Amino acid sequence: MNKTNIILLITCSIIILVLLLLLLYRYYNDKINELLKKINKSEKQELNKLKEKQNILIRAINLIENKLDIKSKTFDDVRKLKIDSLTTFKDEEILNKCFNEILDIKEDNSKSKKLKTLNEIINDYNENELHVISLRSYYNKYTMKYNCLIKKLPYNIIAKIKKYKLKLLLEGLEIEKE
Repeated sequence: MNKTNIILLITCSIIILVLLLLLLYRYYNDKINELLKKINKSEKQELNKLKEKQNILIRAINLIENKLDIKSKTFDDVRKLKIDSLTTFKDEEILNKCFNEILDIKEDNSKSKKLKTLNEIINDYNENELHVISLRSYYNKYTMKYNCLIKKLPYNIIAKIKKYKLKLLLEGLEIEKE
């Protein structure tokens, strides 16, 4: 073999190796991005459901204040609440505290038992809560997969290149009870 053939063979080998590495990089990166899309989508949906939960509670608060003339500091806290992140568990604690207070008012007040709209609002809240729990479970499932994946070779190399960070799991009532 002459020198030109050897150089050509080495060059072709390097090109094939680089193409193979690029292919592998793209495959592994796509796998990470697929999980990230699922996580981000569920995060947005859950944030919307938490805002919807707040709106449901505000409907109940308005009904209670107008029909039963009952005021509460918790009601004011719910109105002032700005839900813009899923990581603040205190926001959800305030919402749950308000809902429990509304349930107590419903049980203690004979007029409230006659309000059909209050029962409908409570049913809407419970339905919303189920959605939040299922979205949180979905989020946590894919977050755990993502966190495990970016700790493994070769995904950890791609994670360092793309500066991917580990994500926190969302905690909620269903996790607290377990």
